[in-house]
Amino acid sequence: MKIIALTLGFCLLTNFSFSQIKKKDLNGIWKTNNDNELLSKTDTIKFYRNIKNCYQTWWTFEKKDFKTNELNICTEPPRISGIVGKEKLKLRKKDFGQIIEYYQNKNLIEKFRIIELIEKSEPELKIMRFDKLTEQKLYKYVDSLVFEVLNYDLNKAEKNVEIKISDSNPNVKIRVRDGANGNPEPLIVVNGYPLENRELLKELLLVETYGITYLTKEQSTSIYGLRAINGVIILQTSEKRFKNVRKKYGR
Repeated sequence: MKIIALTLGFCLLTNFSFSQIKKKDLNGIWKTNNDNELLSKTDTIKFYRNIKNCYQTWWTFEKKDFKTNELNICTEPPRISGIVGKEKLKLRKKDFGQIIEYYQNKNLIEKFRIIELIEKSEPELKIMRFDKLTEQKLYKYVDSLVFEVLNYDLNKAEKNVEIKISDSNPNVKIRVRDGANGNPEPLIVVNGYPLENRELLKELLLVETYGITYLTKEQSTSIYGLRAINGVIILQTSEKRFKNVRKKYGR
């Protein structure tokens, strides 16, 4: 389930809009499926105005107040439980988008990234829980792109390879000469900066990454040359955090 939610989260991130949401836009009751305590276990959470699941969690926004409830609407009468303590939400603006901070009794309990607020006949609010650094989700996701999407084979050694550059003269090709590394790992570019050390990715939070795209070798060689003959993964993330991580690694 977490893998599905994580994948969904990345799909959402690549289509994220930086339009700012105001607190009044969230007024009312938002409901999410909470079967098997999904709310606390998934990375990406989707709220709706109305859902039909027996087990639900409600976020109720009012002008100055906020509260959560857990319900089982399939019992008679419905079972309702609330959070003990005074609750509050704060909206914060960051360089990668907006976040929600959730407080109980003035203590910060959890943070979420607002992915999207869809205003339609059935409104939808999508948020993403902040990662823990120890989970290294961004690192693992990039790893999956390297091996599963770009089909990189670590043990494949090639020499004298010619690669046609797409969207250009079909007769123009890049040739890997003898003695050169004919099988480099796909190039990873973060905020326009090509990475030499992938370890940096272990300290960049998934939730702070708002754009993930990849280029095949035919698409990438015309831009990045020989080092991109196995493709390119492009990440856009929090500039502030990225600068701090680069500084830590002496870059």
